[in-house]
Amino acid sequence: MRADKTRFPIRCAGMDVGSNALRLAIAEFKSPTHYRILERKRVPVRLGQSVFKTSRIDPDTLDKALDAFREFRAMMKQYDVVLHRAVATSATREAKNRGSFLERVHTETGIDLELIEGTEEARLVALGVREKVTLRGTALIVDVGGGSAELALLQKGQILLVESHDLGTVRLLEQVGSATGHKLLRILRERLRASRFPMLESLRGHRMSQMVGTGGNIEALATLVAGSGKSETQKDDLERKPVAVPLGRLKKLVEELAGMEPEQRAKKYDLRPDRADVIVPAGVIFEHITKRAGVRQIMVPFVGLVDGVLLDLARVAGAEGKKELETSQTLNAAHAVMKKYDPDPKHSRHVASLALSLFDQLKDVHRLGKRERLLLEIAALLHEVGNFISGPGHHRHAHYIISETPILGLNDEEVQVVANVARYHRKAPPDPGHENYAALSERARDQVRALAAILRLADALDHDHRQHVLGVSAKTKDSQLTLKARTRGDVTLDEWSVGEKGGDLFKQEFALKPVLKTHA
Repeated sequence: MRADKTRFPIRCAGMDVGSNALRLAIAEFKSPTHYRILERKRVPVRLGQSVFKTSRIDPDTLDKALDAFREFRAMMKQYDVVLHRAVATSATREAKNRGSFLERVHTETGIDLELIEGTEEARLVALGVREKVTLRGTALIVDVGGGSAELALLQKGQILLVESHDLGTVRLLEQVGSATGHKLLRILRERLRASRFPMLESLRGHRMSQMVGTGGNIEALATLVAGSGKSETQKDDLERKPVAVPLGRLKKLVEELAGMEPEQRAKKYDLRPDRADVIVPAGVIFEHITKRAGVRQIMVPFVGLVDGVLLDLARVAGAEGKKELETSQTLNAAHAVMKKYDPDPKHSRHVASLALSLFDQLKDVHRLGKRERLLLEIAALLHEVGNFISGPGHHRHAHYIISETPILGLNDEEVQVVANVARYHRKAPPDPGHENYAALSERARDQVRALAAILRLADALDHDHRQHVLGVSAKTKDSQLTLKARTRGDVTLDEWSVGEKGGDLFKQEFALKPVLKTHA
């Protein structure tokens, strides 16, 4: 359905195909941000159990999943749902037979499953949380599922960084084998102590304002801590008020649960059978991250991935500028990476400004679009991060850091384009003999050459890192690109750099020789 023809109120459905269960939420939206949940449904299909053992979804589990999707389809029809979106996370991503699984779901139910990365999962969770909880200062959102755990760092409600870790509850249970009781607790805690959380390590010494926990397990733990009398096996409330879980209470409850067999936990606390076995590893994960983050309690808002899916869907339907929102969040993430690794962020920000100015003035030359403009800006902001490892060869180190750092809002290929553009901001130009460049698609290689040519020129304009070139006016004539620069101070080194280093790839790519003309 075209977004510009959507009229509110509208009914939407979101589906979360996780490693431990499949979830459906149906809501009526009066506007893209104001909605009422009409129905929630959870079906305990543990996709991760077979995937994390054999790398495949076994036939019995696949059949159960298809039955759940048929039920979801019937419920959507009953509620007159107009738009729906279904996202699948780590178990489906890792399944070798995911292609046939997705095809059967589509063929037999008409539902298109979308595989999402951990970074997108974290973004959607944060979207749902922000509608329910006022996030102050620096906040950490932790979502623990069956296959993975996602961390999102927010500043005044804006996402800065996201991380995804293979620390899901079902996955951990498969790893620890037959261990039970307090031996299980010891193994789980040691496993968490041995895990690296770069985001938490980078925040050492910084005060965290609050921590928010999402996922069915922390919701069950919060219900037990609150002593609300709500039973997990009874029908879930459509809307629940947030609950604060103090770290001390959480630790005590986890130790108590670890001392029981899953059947005993299920009976004493009226937990679902598929919750009773994974609640202990989930509790250990939250306990460890809470300690590492230096906070005293976890706020549990009783919203999660499926709520974020609903909100994202409604924003698209309402033409609320999803792309602008994503761009803002992506740049926030890039700035956070720059601040973490770049010893001279002032230079990088100035180069980014010059690069964007050149990009905008030379549209008729490069014929690239808004998405490439965003990739150029991020590459310019991050082109110096390799200095964190070493000054010599820092362009290659930048490629490594960017390639290994998920950037919110960019897909895998776009991350590689950004990494390669940063890689070629100096020294040798792109070469098919380079493994990192040869691995790209033809379209991505075209993007890298054009964007790297612009970035090299912008970087040459601030060769001495002193921001003496304040701005440039670009004019093309015949085979020359004339750059009239506004300057302050001595720009001799910048002029030399444009002529000797910055213009080589630009001339090769666009058949234009850059010439810098300056005036104070």
